Amino acid sequence: MSTPQIESLRNAAANERAAAEGALLPRVRERHLRAAEAWDAMAEHAEVAEERSKTNAEGYVKYAYQRERSEHSRPSPASDPEPT
Repeated sequence: MSTPQIESLRNAAANERAAAEGALLPRVRERHLRAAEAWDAMAEHAEVAEERSKTNAEGYVKYAYQRERSEHSRPSPASDPEPT
């Protein structure tokens, strides 16, 4: 998820908390608070997923670069001396 999507999840949680504060009935208040917790959990999950995605992308780029360099540094089979 992108940062704007994470922000929208956080905003939804804040809206639910505001609705909980304005609720007159206890069960309605509890429902809004549970919904806020769920929105927060989704935002946290999205942040972790985004961080993993960045880490994986960086690792893939490093791996591809290292592989490319190691392929260029290998001697060609034609330049290997023949066993005697």
